Amino acid sequence: MLLVGSPAINRGILVSVATILEETKDLKFKNKKAAAFGCYGWSGESTKIISENLKAAGFELVDEGIRTMCNPDQENIIKCIE
Repeated sequence: MLLVGSPAINRGILVSVATILEETKDLKFKNKKAAAFGCYGWSGESTKIISENLKAAGFELVDEGIRTMCNPDQENIIKCIE
């Protein structure tokens, strides 16, 4: 299982995370699960962008991902643990 996270940066994700996700597309993963998580201040696209990249790399997404505004509250921390 692969878990990938990034804060939203200018309606995108961190360059370092984007680079890793781009590299995974060429590896042609099969029968592997993945999930995305991220935080945001305004728009919150990071979780969606990561999820789309994981699907493009061949991963099966286990859920829609976790996104939280700014720092995660106790409820979101519990969701992450689960």
